[in-house]
Amino acid sequence: MKTIITMLTVLLFAFSSFAMEMPKGEKTPEIKGRCPKTQVVGDASDCLRCHVAGSFAVKETAIGATRVYPIYDMQILNNNKGEYGYYLLKEINSDNVKKFFVYLKTHKIDRAVIEIHSPGGSLFDAWRIIGLFSDAKSSGITVETRCHGFAASAGFLIFISGSMGHRVISPQSEVMWHELISFKMFDISSPTSSEDEAKVLRHLQDTANEYIASRCQLTKEELDKKVKNKEFWLNGKQAFADGFADKLLTSKE
Repeated sequence: MKTIITMLTVLLFAFSSFAMEMPKGEKTPEIKGRCPKTQVVGDASDCLRCHVAGSFAVKETAIGATRVYPIYDMQILNNNKGEYGYYLLKEINSDNVKKFFVYLKTHKIDRAVIEIHSPGGSLFDAWRIIGLFSDAKSSGITVETRCHGFAASAGFLIFISGSMGHRVISPQSEVMWHELISFKMFDISSPTSSEDEAKVLRHLQDTANEYIASRCQLTKEELDKKVKNKEFWLNGKQAFADGFADKLLTSKE
């Protein structure tokens, strides 16, 4: 109670410090002062714009209220390590990831936390995102990838591409990799065109499996066997054990 009364006294003093006596009959001018807590200039009637009635505690400001973000699923947050960028990646959209990193570089923020919660999407968009990760890392940004739900297909490819030592996963989450799939509506193929398409798909599959092998403890040959004609699912514990993730989030309860 004493603290509240003291704060009230300080606030009232701040807003009345510029008072002056006026001759009788003349209109009293608006009295302005500066709040010692928020540094807002105003009169006593402005107090409740920033303070809670009764306690006079400063009202909480919504995260990002003073920022204009280029994309919806991003925020700038703060913890004991300082400011960092957070982005929830659901759709495999490389243009949005580009905007995210441009924002971080513009505001000199050197840590990005990207939570992947995605069923996948375009392989080529995923490669572009991985390239943007590499560019961010080369400019001094730590790219931390997280998975609390699931990261499948292209989402899995992106998850394992975070900065080594900063790929974090929950034990109950799921990740998945599989053979590449092409889809063409109303397609008419010849034996030659089908053979050519199979060669292209094999090339793309080999490139992807070689890259994945470089980011885990499995060989390309082991990956080839695990995904042949089937999906390769792992929970968080298995992904951590096989080196797809660097840190397993465990409860302290």
